[in-house]
Amino acid sequence: MKCRSCGAPILWAETPKGKRIPIDPTPVPDGNIFLVTREGGRPPLAMPAITGNPDRWKSHFATCPNADKHRKRC
Repeated sequence: MKCRSCGAPILWAETPKGKRIPIDPTPVPDGNIFLVTREGGRPPLAMPAITGNPDRWKSHFATCPNADKHRKRC
């Protein structure tokens, strides 16, 4: 899947509260998200990464040049 505003590849994960979150698909050393694989075709669960997690990802909101266009207004 691709970001609809910048065209970068993304994958979708789900937060513990059930909200969808776009994730950059390549792990990075300074990522703050740990992805937990789930069964049944469900998207991975995005959990806060802790020190020592070998694979960590970043939310695409942190790297997308157009992220402000997709943020919900309060």
